Amino acid sequence: MGEIRVSKTTGAEFISIQLLKFVANPNPIAATITAFCDGINTSQVNNIIEVLNELNLKIDCIERQIGIKPYIDIQTFTDDILPILQKSKDEFNAQKRKLYATFLAACIHPDSLNCSNKLIFANYLDRLDYFSIYILNAVENYIYERQLVEKIGSKYNSDIIPVHLLNLKYLGLVDEIDGEEYMKMASRRRGNIRFRNPERVRLYKRSRLGSEFLNFMMKGITEN
Repeated sequence: MGEIRVSKTTGAEFISIQLLKFVANPNPIAATITAFCDGINTSQVNNIIEVLNELNLKIDCIERQIGIKPYIDIQTFTDDILPILQKSKDEFNAQKRKLYATFLAACIHPDSLNCSNKLIFANYLDRLDYFSIYILNAVENYIYERQLVEKIGSKYNSDIIPVHLLNLKYLGLVDEIDGEEYMKMASRRRGNIRFRNPERVRLYKRSRLGSEFLNFMMKGITEN
């Protein structure tokens, strides 16, 4: 699969096809309906092609990294790849389509062949994006929201980080504790830690589920 690339239908090609159909049947109403339906179908097919081509690149990259070419059998295609392609065909966001390709690459990575949690992980994709994965990777140990903003850097809008954190917490991928809980836990490990207003302090850490999900997704994150 890594040696095959399929070209998407361009806008010029689509217009040429519609003109030929109009010449064959010069009915403006029929031509409009046909063009509308063909446009939807072409967009969906192009989305699938884009995801598969991105997966192609990731397969080549994985092979260079580990020296083993990921193998796709019929069962893998039916159980793992086909459902994600169904999602991707209606996805307008290009970054989300790349995330789908990343998930597929993780699915066929040799280290994931016996993973039985793929269906569970796939259910999280609809409510996550690449930035969510980036934040999840940054929330390694208990960290303040302000520290997280500083850690990620100024190139990202700090206003969207709290929203992503809340979403990750809602999904169970991130745990949140208050300052009082953290002080009790820290006192057992490395001495006393005090906050002026512990009830207002919020700290975040990747949950066990979040760590399992992240470890899985990292198998598909490659430098193409």
